[in-house]
Amino acid sequence: MINCSFLPVFYAHHQCIKTGTPPADVKDFPIIENLWMGFYGLGKFETYQFIYENCTSITDLEEWIIRQKGEQQVRESAAAFDQWTKGKALHADAAPSILSPSQWQSWKEQGYLKVSNLVDEQLCDAVIQLICTQLGVDLSKPETWYNPHPDWHGLMLYIYQDERINAIKTLPSILYLFTELYGTSNIIANTEKVSFNPPETSTWTFRHSKLHWDIDFEKPDLDYIQGLVYLNDVPENRGPLTVVPGFHHRFKDWMKTYPDSLDAQQVMQSTLTGVPVPGVKGDIVLWRNTLPHAAGTNHADLPRFVQYISFSKC
Repeated sequence: MINCSFLPVFYAHHQCIKTGTPPADVKDFPIIENLWMGFYGLGKFETYQFIYENCTSITDLEEWIIRQKGEQQVRESAAAFDQWTKGKALHADAAPSILSPSQWQSWKEQGYLKVSNLVDEQLCDAVIQLICTQLGVDLSKPETWYNPHPDWHGLMLYIYQDERINAIKTLPSILYLFTELYGTSNIIANTEKVSFNPPETSTWTFRHSKLHWDIDFEKPDLDYIQGLVYLNDVPENRGPLTVVPGFHHRFKDWMKTYPDSLDAQQVMQSTLTGVPVPGVKGDIVLWRNTLPHAAGTNHADLPRFVQYISFSKC
């Protein structure tokens, strides 16, 4: 089976939660868990869903992971995770520079960045086809754009294990881009979801356009870069990402003003307005996670398609 020292720790932790007993206090468990999923190429939502709804034993979990990734990939992932725990660097080669001086300046000042010409249109089209097939969408028939699906929540479509998604996720240029922004090659790709956002209609309302932070305030290091790839053209009326530029400079002072993160977010939502970040097919948009952000409401004549991308520091 899977030769990995963290697997029984992971299983025991969530078994305790399932049975209502306090899990063992494992140092840096959330951080290690996130990296472990990165090494194995597992999405957090799909893994938790299996653990809490279907898993009956650690053997059951091992078999599920092998079904998701294949035996060869699992062996390689286990070996790579083991090497990482022993302090081995993940990427030996130096990454080439992607960003221009003006892009670097914009990143530092504004906290977000749009980068073009790193993702081929054919790769984007392949993921769009995957999304349409999964949801039963025919782009020539708007009546098919709103069919409910168990994996589609809001605008998020929770599918992870497909070679078309992986083709974008594993592009060397994307690794180089995140390496440059993080200032280290010791990073690993997270296994992210995709997104489908059809136009709003009189019978289908988009309810997820509020500014927010995707931050685990329990973690000591809040420095994290979020990202997405526009899989089709996303002009201002097709629900682009919206952000509050430069807010990362005042995030810490803002949080100190309020008793907890919920109050801080509620005041932020009622007082701040984001600006849209439109783009064309293949554009990558990256933003610091301390920037308030949201998806815009789609008022165009076609859905918006997105693949999320991110890396974690090891």
